[in-house]
Amino acid sequence: MRFRRCRHWRRHRVVLGRYPCNHRFIPPCRRAVRRIQSCSRTNWQETWSPEESRFPLHSLDFLPPNPNAWLWDFGKEEAKNFIQIFVSTKKDEEKKMKFLESICTMCRDCSLLEDMDAFCREMELAENIKVLLEEEPTDSLHTAFRMKAMLTIATLSATVESALDGKKESLLHACFKSVFFLPPYLDMSAAEKDLYTKTMNAMEIMLQAFVRNCPISSVGKELQNILQALLHYANSHNTAVRKIALQKIERMSDFLVTYLGKTLFTARKCKGSPGTHKEVHIPILGQLLGHLFIFSGGKDTTRIRALDALYHFYAFLTEGRECILREDMLYYAVRHKKLEYAKLPFSITSTPCEIAKGFGGHLFPDERLDIILTALEALQDSSIHDKQGACSVLDAALEDPDYWLTDVPKTMECIRRNLGSIHTASARQCLDSLLLELTNMMSREEAKNLLQFSLPRDSTDLAMWEVILAMPKTLEKILNIIMEDLPLRNWCTAVTEDTCIRRLAMLAQNHISEEDFVNPVHLQSYLRHPRPMMRFLVLNGLCTVSESPEKARKIQVLLPDILEALQDTNTDVVLKALLVLKNVMAHVERWKASGLALQLAEKLLPLFDHASSQVREHSICLFQAVVEAVLQQRKKEMKRRVHRSFLPLYFHMRDQSESVAKASGKALAVAAEFLRRKELKRFVQTEQTWRIGECLVTPWCWP
Repeated sequence: MRFRRCRHWRRHRVVLGRYPCNHRFIPPCRRAVRRIQSCSRTNWQETWSPEESRFPLHSLDFLPPNPNAWLWDFGKEEAKNFIQIFVSTKKDEEKKMKFLESICTMCRDCSLLEDMDAFCREMELAENIKVLLEEEPTDSLHTAFRMKAMLTIATLSATVESALDGKKESLLHACFKSVFFLPPYLDMSAAEKDLYTKTMNAMEIMLQAFVRNCPISSVGKELQNILQALLHYANSHNTAVRKIALQKIERMSDFLVTYLGKTLFTARKCKGSPGTHKEVHIPILGQLLGHLFIFSGGKDTTRIRALDALYHFYAFLTEGRECILREDMLYYAVRHKKLEYAKLPFSITSTPCEIAKGFGGHLFPDERLDIILTALEALQDSSIHDKQGACSVLDAALEDPDYWLTDVPKTMECIRRNLGSIHTASARQCLDSLLLELTNMMSREEAKNLLQFSLPRDSTDLAMWEVILAMPKTLEKILNIIMEDLPLRNWCTAVTEDTCIRRLAMLAQNHISEEDFVNPVHLQSYLRHPRPMMRFLVLNGLCTVSESPEKARKIQVLLPDILEALQDTNTDVVLKALLVLKNVMAHVERWKASGLALQLAEKLLPLFDHASSQVREHSICLFQAVVEAVLQQRKKEMKRRVHRSFLPLYFHMRDQSESVAKASGKALAVAAEFLRRKELKRFVQTEQTWRIGECLVTPWCWP
């Protein structure tokens, strides 16, 4: 085709970049130049298809390769000059848009890529775009700047990718912040809704361009950066932001399957190279799946988005890893395919536990570990996640711990780090079960390493040890390791006395010698621990230790805390405290026992009416021992307390528990003898209950 006259180059699109070499080229006039430049700035992004492997530059294909170089020089120089002026002057909306257009104009000349690379670094184009995005208001959407900025970033990714090296992460966060925090879509006007839709589409174009325009070996890294940034906003406390981030994760997962499954690996197969997903490793995949598992158990609209994303990720894993499954993965996958829910791995009614099992056979050990750690962190009180969903994911691990709990030390460390922030009853119960399972799985070397750290007072570590030492099976394992691998005599010099968890372990099973039990004052912090299980553990150990006269005398320093334990709401704690006090009273000197008796009498009287028959029996028996231990010079102080015990003891002589009734009779006889009421003592010994009642209501019986 030949142009003899310019006619403003009205038919310039006919050439389509294939200008015949034997045609004479007639350069266009200035009016035609303006028309070409105007055409190059039209909505070129609307003609781009996501299915193309590279970001397109076809808006300039109508120009011949060589004869029109002077035209590109003209546009390039104008754009270059404007960019240089823009970065150093005040920016208004019109200039910002022209700045983006100028960058695109320069990117279109492929022969100038080397110069463009240096120019981008010199002018800091990526940094300037980021700053402009951060300056955009988040309370309204009135301009197309966000959309143009993301399309410009996509253009840079396609032509001058080195200009974005090390800057993509900050650009992603700037783009997400400028869009995710906008007002809700339903509150926008019609014009804003249209612009918002185009902006969101531009964001998808940018994200996909990052992946399309990187080498095959870097696809996993690009996906890692994108998904990590999106996951940050998916955990936002802002519900609207969370929904948008999950929507983008779902769209990226769909693109992942389409692009890697059809475009990328199909092209590689054509070159004779095997195409598998094995080459694409996404380090954050386990963490991302863990969050999606938990979201799938929610009750809001995020559940549907999470299920859609999981569907795409499941397709990605099953298609790409079918030939590279390890033996344990294959066994797990085959075993769970027999289950009904594995026919379709999950549905809208599936629980997070069932979904985790469906994925489990296609996940590598590090990915399974990340899922467990994510679920543990989701149990924190401050987490936005549903605690039941997180517990459901951990249930999958508890059902098959050998497969899921692949790294015991890391999991234990995660529990230790988060335990202090977890107070929900269901979450603590799930966590305790997991902790006991981990302790059973722990090797001897791992257990020795766990015993090396000493616990500060009121530490969350103490709560973890509380669970471990409270179960006989795990406690026995820990103690056996201690006895065999760590000499007892070296322990006291290895750690400070008030932080020795190993001393507590010995105490719990009475493995502590008199030499090690020099000063039990370090147990005070454990007796004051807020959780009853730990208080019970210490008192249980003291109960056994106090059977020795020498050790019982050393326990006297703990008596104020043991007396406080009598008012505990936990029945087991109260019972153990009574037994410890009974042993101490039996082994201490008489004059010390007399002083303790006055304190005990006041504490014991309310326990006569305790709901537990065992507590009633032991408190009445201890009261009898207290009365018998009072010395002559202190009887006057004790009389009123003994008189107050008459009626409760008389009533409990007819207690439903035979042992309580018997103990009440003996205690009442001792009390009558203490107050020198011989007739009352005789009635009690002969079990004349009606005469005992008459005697108690007679005025002369009372002081």
